[in-house]
Amino acid sequence: MNRTGLRKYLTDRNISLIIRWWAAGAVYFFIGWGTALGNQTNIIDFVFSLGLVMGIFNMLIVNPSLRMALNLSPERRPTTYAISQRISDYLVEIINSIFIVYIVALIYIGGNRLINILFDLPAATIKLPGEPIMFGVFYVLVRELLRVVIQRIKHATIKSKGAE
Repeated sequence: MNRTGLRKYLTDRNISLIIRWWAAGAVYFFIGWGTALGNQTNIIDFVFSLGLVMGIFNMLIVNPSLRMALNLSPERRPTTYAISQRISDYLVEIINSIFIVYIVALIYIGGNRLINILFDLPAATIKLPGEPIMFGVFYVLVRELLRVVIQRIKHATIKSKGAE
C-alpha cells in the first residue's frame, strides 16, 4: 500500500515525539506558570523541580502510554526486572530529565543573551520567555539529540570491542 500525504509522516516515532512535546509543554505549563517556582529568580530550584516532575511524569505516564498505545517495546521486558534494576532505571530517567531541563534552560539563557547583544538591549531584557510550546520543542530536540549521541557512543564502543 502506497502511503501518501500526511500518513507517511505519521509514523509511530513521529507520533511519540508529538506526544512527548505535548507532555513537556503541559508539565511546563503547570510547574512554570501554575506554581510559585516559575516566578523565582533562582534557576537551580526551577530546573531541579521541573526536571524532577518531568522525569516522574515520563516514567509513570508518558513512557507506559507510548509503549501501550504505539506498541513501542522497552529494551528489556518488564517482567524480568529486578527491583534494583527498576529503581536504577527510574533514577536514570529522573537524572536524564533534570539534565535535559538544564540544557533547555541554558538554551533560553543563551538565546536571550544573543538577542540582547544583537539588538543592543539591556541585559535584563527577556525577549525569549519560557512558555510551554517552545519549551516542549526544545525539550524534545535536546532529548532526541542526547538519544542519538548515546546510540553513537554505544555503537562505537561495541565496534571498538569487536576490533580488539
